[in-house]
Amino acid sequence: MDQPVTGWWRSNAVALGAVLVLVPATYAAMAWNEWSETLQGTPAQPILLQPGESTEYVGATIGPVTAEYSEFPDAPQGSKVITVEIQIDPAGSEFACSTPELHETGGLERQWSYTTDLGREWDDDLFTGCDSELTEPYAITVDYLVAEDVSGPFTVWLASKPGLPEFVSAVIDP
Repeated sequence: MDQPVTGWWRSNAVALGAVLVLVPATYAAMAWNEWSETLQGTPAQPILLQPGESTEYVGATIGPVTAEYSEFPDAPQGSKVITVEIQIDPAGSEFACSTPELHETGGLERQWSYTTDLGREWDDDLFTGCDSELTEPYAITVDYLVAEDVSGPFTVWLASKPGLPEFVSAVIDP
């Protein structure tokens, strides 16, 4: 029993040790490479914006963000409309963003895209999304048709492709 280990195991100990280290390291590197590319194109790191505050994002000032329950003639029974206004100051340069999404952070954690067919009067000065050609401050006004049983709290997500994976997550209280 007290014979030293000889033979194949001893002569290949370095190679076996390398395999034990390199196989998991290679797998981890490949997984990181795939996931980092995926996360770069999606909002994954929120910049939390509290009511009444503003923040710098991709060279622009975002906020404050306000919200209120609104009434529109074409809103269906059993629903509510939340109107959100987001102040944007592009600071003299172009700023582009995706259309903001409304997220319920409590309750059922639902999310909504903006709604346009609620009977709002047409207004040339009303922006429903970022205008990359504007370099002066403006406001985005977006309506969300939500279920009558929503309870909140809510956040509005605003993302810009150059800023991903970071995005602005503005807390609102209609």
